[in-house]
Amino acid sequence: MNQTVEWVTWPDHRAVTNGYENLNKYSQAYVSRKQQYPDYQSSDAAINIAMELEEKGYAKIENFLDTSIIDSLYQRVEEILSDASHPANQSKISQHDARSNQLYIQVFQPFLNVPEILPFVFNDFIIDIAGAYLDCMPMLSTCNLRKSFVTNLPAGGTQIYHSDPNSPRFLKFFVYLNDVDINGGPFCYVEGSHTKKFEINGYNWNRQYNWELNDIHQLYGADKVKYLTAKKGDLLIADTNGWHRGTKPIDNERTMLTLDYACHPEFFDVNQTFQMRKSDFDTLDIKYKPLCDFLKLV
Repeated sequence: MNQTVEWVTWPDHRAVTNGYENLNKYSQAYVSRKQQYPDYQSSDAAINIAMELEEKGYAKIENFLDTSIIDSLYQRVEEILSDASHPANQSKISQHDARSNQLYIQVFQPFLNVPEILPFVFNDFIIDIAGAYLDCMPMLSTCNLRKSFVTNLPAGGTQIYHSDPNSPRFLKFFVYLNDVDINGGPFCYVEGSHTKKFEINGYNWNRQYNWELNDIHQLYGADKVKYLTAKKGDLLIADTNGWHRGTKPIDNERTMLTLDYACHPEFFDVNQTFQMRKSDFDTLDIKYKPLCDFLKLV
């Protein structure tokens, strides 16, 4: 890459998707959240993990989650994705048929259709970490339940390096529902890239969504590229403003739950809300209800 590279870092607007516009929206949302819940505090343990996230952009906690609950969740996902007519099968194709021509399929509205995820959604330490990183009472933004296949198709979609435009600052928590080794399609993250972006000959990174693997590796260095393998029960965390991708599974399929926490609705759009059953919300302890401020109760 024989070009002039200028590095830009947070909070420089050039390091943020949509620049000044999103920074201003984020600042207003953050202040509003702090005013709405002025007494919110995080534990020292969560703050320590938040400091690691500040530095690297990602973290991993081993043996964190109850594997028996993960197994129950996995079985529920298998049931949904094996039935093309299941109302919670967003892709409307069975996984048996999808394997030949799709990279992955996923569950529709997981908060609503898969209550087995709620022990993860409302896990006290997960919430604590999100709040420590955001420095305010967090809220649920999005959720994905996705199965990625071993295929001969070229990499595409989220398997290409990208930076999520959801918010200038938010956290994703990843739960593999099966063990994922280097050939199982691990989440790949470029360390430090959540705050460090680039301009090449005045061309800002933000002017295109996907970037080629070789470009990102050459810019940041191979030592910054982390393949986050994990066992079932481990917890992965990342600010996906950093460059990342889900690598293509080579030997084994990967099923993964992704939970997003932010201080504002997804993409600052109050109409892009995920749904939750009102009956589930009504049974929540009062301390969890602020997390649902922008969910649609049905």
